[in-house]
Amino acid sequence: MTTLRCGLAGMMLIATIAVSLAVCAHGDWKAPQKAAGRKNPMARDEASIGRGKELYRIHCGECHGDSGRGDGPKANRMWPRPPDLAQMAGHHKDGDLAWKIETGRGDMPGFKKKLKSEEIWDLVNCMQSLKP
Repeated sequence: MTTLRCGLAGMMLIATIAVSLAVCAHGDWKAPQKAAGRKNPMARDEASIGRGKELYRIHCGECHGDSGRGDGPKANRMWPRPPDLAQMAGHHKDGDLAWKIETGRGDMPGFKKKLKSEEIWDLVNCMQSLKP
């Protein structure tokens, strides 16, 4: 009986440490300085924002929600939970947002191999247009 308790206690300790490390790894999410400093080569015009909205609808809306508030139908099952992109708009550099789209984290996939560079920048323009 004592061996069983020690074994269970050890497993609980290991699980707690694993969860703590995972939470720390997904805490503050910032692009590397060089990536964050990249300039957006796409003009933030109606055409780019329109293309970005269509890409957003296809690739992002199920998790981030129709208006970017992090309230899509899959949001409650995601880890980390999708952020409110409207609140992020205007507070993050374009390069930072592009890097996050390219790289992904947790349940959010990276799109570097799925989307063209121009499409990623169109998504950035769409996200920045959500600024309240």
